[in-house]
Amino acid sequence: MPTKARRGEPGLLDRRQTERLTVAELAGRQDFPLGSAQVSPSTRVVRGPGGVAALEPRTMQVLLALSDADGAVVTRQDIFQRCWGDAVVGDDSLNRAVADIRRVARNVAAESFTIETVPRTGYRLVSSAPQTAAVQGRVAGARSRRHVLGGAGAVLAAGALSWLAIDRRGADAARQDLIARSEEAARMRTPEASARAVQLLEQAVALAPRDATAWGRLALANVTLVDASPPGQAPGALAAVQNAARRALALDPRQIDALSALAIVPPYFGDWLAAEQRMREVLKVAPDHLPTLDELAFLLVAVGRVGESVRMRLAFSPREPLHVGVQYRLIYAYWILGRVEEADRAADRAMQLWPKHPAVWFARLWTLAFTGRPERALAHVRDAAGRPPLPDWMVQTLELATAAIGSGRRAEVDAAVSRLLGEVVRGPSNSINALLLLSGLGAVDRAYDVAQAYLLEEGPLMASVRWRPGQVVVDDQRRRKTHMLFVPVTGVLRSDPRFGDLVRRIGLADYWRAVGKTPDFQRTA
Repeated sequence: MPTKARRGEPGLLDRRQTERLTVAELAGRQDFPLGSAQVSPSTRVVRGPGGVAALEPRTMQVLLALSDADGAVVTRQDIFQRCWGDAVVGDDSLNRAVADIRRVARNVAAESFTIETVPRTGYRLVSSAPQTAAVQGRVAGARSRRHVLGGAGAVLAAGALSWLAIDRRGADAARQDLIARSEEAARMRTPEASARAVQLLEQAVALAPRDATAWGRLALANVTLVDASPPGQAPGALAAVQNAARRALALDPRQIDALSALAIVPPYFGDWLAAEQRMREVLKVAPDHLPTLDELAFLLVAVGRVGESVRMRLAFSPREPLHVGVQYRLIYAYWILGRVEEADRAADRAMQLWPKHPAVWFARLWTLAFTGRPERALAHVRDAAGRPPLPDWMVQTLELATAAIGSGRRAEVDAAVSRLLGEVVRGPSNSINALLLLSGLGAVDRAYDVAQAYLLEEGPLMASVRWRPGQVVVDDQRRRKTHMLFVPVTGVLRSDPRFGDLVRRIGLADYWRAVGKTPDFQRTA
């Protein structure tokens, strides 16, 4: 644990400097100068003579831990305690953070600060002397119109204003480029791409702090990180959504991306009615807002209103032909409608555009396995060159289950069922996969065992209901979901007498009464 400070002793932290730094705390920290740079913890951005750099949350935490020490040595143990808490991480994590800060110091801050390594102890942040007049002028010129000039300096003032106008035009172009690049990254719908989108938008708001659109897009980009974050980091990601949305709405109370971010932030399980109401309020303001439409269509599948969902999706999907999140869900929409040839075409196109994308790959697998083509599904699983980087145990399970669906041999089916049941502890995606595959295998009783464990946390099985580090990450499957209950292959579950009690106990029956809607499967029955 950090040592309590004794005044005057270098390398020891006072009580204020031992407090735990969290991602959420970054939002409350004030901007501060560091050498020739300006550090903004709330946006995780450093601005300096060399430009703007966005830092990862943990890297900014390390920078703050060193800055709080006021030039004193900070031990590695103290940094780990302040920035990682009780999480078990290796030295490489801290080494990478320090390397990133040094890179920013070199490229953005003109080496006006640095991090010194104290062998066998830790690190010390060393800042240069106060900014030179030239550096101060550059930084101030990027931030403010104020120039204290007089007499003959009026000529210089005119020149400075001209330079400022040029600089602002350049900053506006840079901001627009950052927003455009963030949209490209967000379309990939992966945690890594979402983090990249957030970084780009943090740079955009650093260039234009009064741009409501940039702040709204930042709030929306952070929503995907809420769903991708492990439990310990989710509060920080949620705080980032709320902070960015608050900044956007303070500038423009009707900024649609900020309103959408607050409406669609997950999770929805057990909160379907409130989530739907939030989304529909956003669509009253902007009926064509695609991120909100996309999430509402997904939610409608999760509550059994699949007809409404697929009609919406078929209407808006053509507007975003290069958005992987929209297009892989389109495959499911065609499958739900029984339009298998169109599902195949959508899947083939998506596989060509985004090879090895996990969500696309699984959508293709299910439409092959559950439309009478298990042999092609098996070939799909065995194609190592076209497969995303799944763990070997998962590949073996998928291979075993798809082969059993094709053969129907009792021994193979039993082996697949046993393996599927044993893997529901490995993360939410495995419970969802198990429900689909067990239904496809006709193992209805065992599928209900999984549903009971996953949705109600009851019964003999132990299922993981929230994604944690080290578990497989698949889109839509990091937290407890219900959409898999209403796809074609799980029709065997919906026709079972136990299904009514299941949906009642998880709250879906109450939702249907509240909205005055009858789910599709009941109308069909």
